Amino acid sequence: MSSQLSNDIRIEGNLSSTSDLIFDGSIKGNIEAKGSLTIGKNADVEGDLKAERAIIEGKVSGNGKFNHCRVASTAQISGSVTTASLQMEEGASLLGDCRVGKNAG
Repeated sequence: MSSQLSNDIRIEGNLSSTSDLIFDGSIKGNIEAKGSLTIGKNADVEGDLKAERAIIEGKVSGNGKFNHCRVASTAQISGSVTTASLQMEEGASLLGDCRVGKNAG
């Protein structure tokens, strides 16, 4: 089961999900998902992210902590990323620290 919030959603405050979450809107706040977290191409996030697995396709200004993370070619991240496993596509932008590996976090 997953929840999806489309690009017409605007949130000020934190967002938490006990299942997989697909977020494609705008938020000023932190996002935490117990399962996987997808930040869609249209997303604009100003806050920290935490999830078991993450796919980042949109804009994130904040830090991320994941076990597995895939950064798509359309992603723009300003902040630190801590993850055990990282896949970054050509064209993606990451301005900040990146800690990768089992002992990274």
